[in-house]
Amino acid sequence: MLLSHHTAFAEFTPVDLPLAGMTCGTLIETTQGWMPVERLRAGDRVAMGDGGFRAVLNLESREQDDAPLWRVPGGTFGACSDLTLTESQYLALNGRDCHRLFGVPMVLVPAGALAGFQGVHRIAPAHTRTYVPRFATEELVWAQTGLRVLCPGTDGEAHYKRLNYGQARALLLMMSGGALGADLAA
Repeated sequence: MLLSHHTAFAEFTPVDLPLAGMTCGTLIETTQGWMPVERLRAGDRVAMGDGGFRAVLNLESREQDDAPLWRVPGGTFGACSDLTLTESQYLALNGRDCHRLFGVPMVLVPAGALAGFQGVHRIAPAHTRTYVPRFATEELVWAQTGLRVLCPGTDGEAHYKRLNYGQARALLLMMSGGALGADLAA
């Protein structure tokens, strides 16, 4: 048998992946108090999950058509009111279950993996503008008074443990005592 060293490539259309981000109106803690994410500017100092404040380098925003969006109800994870996030936006979760499963006190979970946990649900995809504050290094910022949301750094380094969908579902199942809503990937 002879091997052919020819390779055929299929025609394809590149996919524009949704930018991780927060939607208009998401409250972010700053030195001037709580401010909607879209009003942040370079130089504004934002409260970090570790208790300090860091300066925003820039605020990226992007229009997205049919962006998969997720609603986190007020009261969930300490949020003061409903919050809408893109599917790929990471939230920080912590507790003994994080340590027991992954050996660290805090992990990052993509919003899309939270389906069915304490009322988190998908909302109709829509044309939306998302916002991502950028810092020198990746940071967790306080949003909606009780959530820590991941914002990327310009250095490109990952400093926190990110869970994939399956790992996140296992953690949430443990955290909910087995009472977790439908698994969307099933």
